[in-house]
Amino acid sequence: MIRTKWVLTVYLTLLSSFVFAQEDRLVLISPHWEGIRIEFERAFRDHYQKTFNRSIRLQWIDVGGTLAVLRFLRTSFAKNPKGIGIDLVWGGGMDPYLQLKREGILQPLRIAPKVLRSLPTTASGVPLYDRDGFWYASALSGFGILYNKRLLQLLKARPPLVWEDLADGALSGWVEVPDPRRSGSAHMMCEIILQAYGWEKGWQVLTALFANSKRVTAGSEDVVTDVSTGEVACGPSIDFYAWAKIAEVGKETLGFVYPKGLTVINPDGIGCLKGAPHLVPARAFVEFVLSEKGQRLWMLPMGHRDGPKQFTLARMSILPQLYEKLGDDSVITVNPFQFRPGLRYDGKKGETRMDILNSLLGALLVTNHRELRQAWSALLKRGLSGPQAAKILCRVPLSEKEALERAPSWATDRRTATALETKWTAEARERYRHIKG
Repeated sequence: MIRTKWVLTVYLTLLSSFVFAQEDRLVLISPHWEGIRIEFERAFRDHYQKTFNRSIRLQWIDVGGTLAVLRFLRTSFAKNPKGIGIDLVWGGGMDPYLQLKREGILQPLRIAPKVLRSLPTTASGVPLYDRDGFWYASALSGFGILYNKRLLQLLKARPPLVWEDLADGALSGWVEVPDPRRSGSAHMMCEIILQAYGWEKGWQVLTALFANSKRVTAGSEDVVTDVSTGEVACGPSIDFYAWAKIAEVGKETLGFVYPKGLTVINPDGIGCLKGAPHLVPARAFVEFVLSEKGQRLWMLPMGHRDGPKQFTLARMSILPQLYEKLGDDSVITVNPFQFRPGLRYDGKKGETRMDILNSLLGALLVTNHRELRQAWSALLKRGLSGPQAAKILCRVPLSEKEALERAPSWATDRRTATALETKWTAEARERYRHIKG
């Protein structure tokens, strides 16, 4: 009898050990850079162990930038409409989440009422979560211009203050811009410029900006690196890349500015994918990211007791109280809840025309960048100013109304989209070559 009880006790102990030794799992797809993944995974695993008395393994799916993530999700869900084995999509701004909700790729994720009550509804007039629970803002980002102070002094050029300054012919070849078809933040900056200046003037500013640029980079980080090393003098940048580089290089070398009245503060979303296989860990991760403990990781410097261990992330929190609580400990010097952007961003418009805008940007400004640069240089040599040259170069094949009318079917009717992209590319190339002479 005693032996039977002993065997049973050992068996139950081993079974319990086996059960509790099993790791829970969470699968995420994200365009976030390595530092964000490492810091949040480390902190969340520790939080999860303490909360649930279980370990968890995070699997990150990396397919590239925001727009590559969108393409991957659309293609994967077209083949497997009920689910693709991924729980969460995280990062890339706000517009992609509006698209994914509309296309039925996200599912609602109801977080604890206590967590939801702690979230403000808006920042700078922009919503911070979907009222149906399809997405939540995990951080806030602003868009502006990074510049190299020392290089501008050598060039005897003034620091750029607004988007149009990046199109100054005096800086030709000293500007750099990321590819908006590959970088979500680069696309957002193009959309901001169009909404800030209007469709016609906005395209002229974009045309001059790309024409003035030495090259079009694969990602937004490349622009920041090249400005910091003096490869170029300035370029559009998302604020957290700029702040992190300024912290590394020094304020005496680099500067960053938000174009007054011409930019916005934008949420960076997180959402649950349809058919998510690990809903409990997914909900726990979202709640952790939105919590004060998770939000401190954005704002505190590397090595701080409550901050990240290896990387300074330098992003704005969604929790207003943290700005006063952290005070001088924070690496963030801007409070987005006191920020006056001066531009009322239309998220619905941005989300609707995201795909067709990328096609236009690619055909007119990226694929033909070399020819655009040559035509721009020829016009400047003839004594034309930047705005004059931009008016000659800029020929958008669609009005804003026509673009919005075509936009809803652009991602699905690829035959028509591809044919028009090819036509626009050929027409733009011919025009630039003709102008060059």
